[in-house]
Amino acid sequence: MRVLVVGGTGPTGPHVVRGLLGRGDEVTIFHRGTHEPPELAEVEHVHGDPHFRESIDDALGGRLFDAVVAMYGRLKHLAPALAGRCGQFVAVGGVPVYQGFFPHPSQLALPVPVTEDHPVVRDGSAATALAFSSRLAQAEAAVLAAHAGATILRFPTLFGPNNARPAEWSVVRRVRDGRPFMILPDGGGQLQSRCAAANAAAFVLAVVNAPDAAAGQVYNAGEATSWSLHDWAATIARLMGGDLELVGLPREIAVEATTTLLPLAGTTATHVVVSTEKARRELGYTPVVDPVDALAELVDWYAERPDFDPAASPSFTDRFDYRTEDALLAEYRTAARRLAAAVEQHAAPPIHSMPHPKEPGKADHRGR
Repeated sequence: MRVLVVGGTGPTGPHVVRGLLGRGDEVTIFHRGTHEPPELAEVEHVHGDPHFRESIDDALGGRLFDAVVAMYGRLKHLAPALAGRCGQFVAVGGVPVYQGFFPHPSQLALPVPVTEDHPVVRDGSAATALAFSSRLAQAEAAVLAAHAGATILRFPTLFGPNNARPAEWSVVRRVRDGRPFMILPDGGGQLQSRCAAANAAAFVLAVVNAPDAAAGQVYNAGEATSWSLHDWAATIARLMGGDLELVGLPREIAVEATTTLLPLAGTTATHVVVSTEKARRELGYTPVVDPVDALAELVDWYAERPDFDPAASPSFTDRFDYRTEDALLAEYRTAARRLAAAVEQHAAPPIHSMPHPKEPGKADHRGR
């Protein structure tokens, strides 16, 4: 098959391209030319900006493809530009399309886990964040309007090399720098679906491999299990052999940790967990790598590149301001001790909910 991959140079794209080549497909990648992965030298590169209709038309002309995998750019322009010119259209979108991803009184709450039939944001006029979600929903609608048999994949947060905003770097660098602690908002109990780049690519390939089953469908992508922020950070530190104390502070106090470690500056639902049962059931999706193994490979990738600093990207917001972190924790602990001494409290004992009688027909020592 002749397959066009839009994007293809980020964390997931090379895995998708290699998978397509392994099927014997003839692959063309369409991207801006900003990144040129050496492992993709064997495929045809078409340079242009997939964010704009004029650039899409100029770059692709009237070319025909058996399948298009749109992983980058603006779907609202890509979908109509390629209407009638491909047999299968696979669009990669995101989880923020769901109602409740950005909490708002006008929206339903985001269930845990969220399935594909949960409503998406249709009207984004109530808040700026909802406008973003609404644009995602409009893009999905544009895809299905231009390609009745299209498939939409909703990606969560990805992890892997060459990520534009690598969340793990906040942990990796602190371990590298020998920091004794890392501040987590509200103890890092927030659950978030993530997906290893190789497994995200496997979702894409599962769709390409099952065009009839996937036609007109929407699928979530993600790992079968979800880490809390605390467990995510602890796993990375352990894989690096670091001794990093994870310190929980209320998010109202840990402003920088909240806005740099939580998705979209802490504006999303507390827990964002997707169900991937539909893709497993209908497409036969199976992961190609254990997520912990993928995280270990990522840690090794950083170790092989000691001079690589993702924080140089304008998309990365963690300042690694250790002086501020030290001062904040010291002040918090002083205030916590003062508060504990100022208010008398009594700890409740652990009590089993069922009675434990010592003699037949008599209540136990708690009168139950």
